Amino acid sequence: MKTEKIIWGLIFIFVGTVFMLDNFDVINFYWGSVWRFWPIIFILIGVNMLLSRFANKTSAPILAGSVTLIVLAFIGYQGSIPREDNGWVHFKFDNKKRNKSADWNAVNSFTEPYTGAKSASLTVKGGATVYTLTDSTVSLFQADVKEPYGGYTLEKTTLDSVEVLEFRKRDKKGRGFKMDDLESNETRLRLNRNPVWDITVEMGAGEANFDLEHFQVRSLNFEGGAASFQAKIGSRLPLTDVSVQTGVASVEIEVPEASGCRIVVDSGLSSKDFNGFTKQSDGSYQTGNYETAANKVNISLKGGLSSFEVRKY
Repeated sequence: MKTEKIIWGLIFIFVGTVFMLDNFDVINFYWGSVWRFWPIIFILIGVNMLLSRFANKTSAPILAGSVTLIVLAFIGYQGSIPREDNGWVHFKFDNKKRNKSADWNAVNSFTEPYTGAKSASLTVKGGATVYTLTDSTVSLFQADVKEPYGGYTLEKTTLDSVEVLEFRKRDKKGRGFKMDDLESNETRLRLNRNPVWDITVEMGAGEANFDLEHFQVRSLNFEGGAASFQAKIGSRLPLTDVSVQTGVASVEIEVPEASGCRIVVDSGLSSKDFNGFTKQSDGSYQTGNYETAANKVNISLKGGLSSFEVRKY
């Protein structure tokens, strides 16, 4: 018997059992507490390769099963602890601690002046960074970068009276990604409140915290790999579209209490927390006031092993 069949068989049994027990409220399992351990999959693959090569046919399945059970027991323990009470190091860092240690007196600033545009588009590209957007600016766009490596470029074009901005992180050849980068690399973004914004964020590993309550956001698109994404949506427009596509990620979205909200989910092994939403016959989730609300938020969520949470404020 091949060891990979044992490993994947145990994983599928574990995940299926957890989902079933969680759906029937037998247990409370917090996928958001375990998603950051996704590299453990590579450990299991490596164990399988070593055992297949060096262990004999009798001992290999036993050893593979034992290692897999130990790993699953660890995941089960972590999943039983709510993320905010978990004592392990999180992918999400303490903003106050990080901001205190950052030398914001020596930053690289990027600014695009505001010339009265009514519509604007912003694309942010680049990972290994914490992107924070909470403040406004009299300029069209401003970014303050505190980063010991790499660099960014800011480009602007005009398309049919729409100011199109691309804020991109340049790749550094010969330097791999390190988790410590997220502690030292931070970019603070600021937008002008006057234009109607279309925002796209593309990143691999990293964190994005966007407070858009006071901005006119027509669309917000996030594409990430092993990332953490938090967004607070406002009610400045009649309709806001939010689209999230992730691999292994933690996604938290806040929408106004008075706004109607609809969620469409297309995910694999992902956890969903949509408190206050009702599941519809087509599989979507809606608030009770969706049809009558003056302001609406449509959310599309796609992901692999991710944690999705949408809540009202």
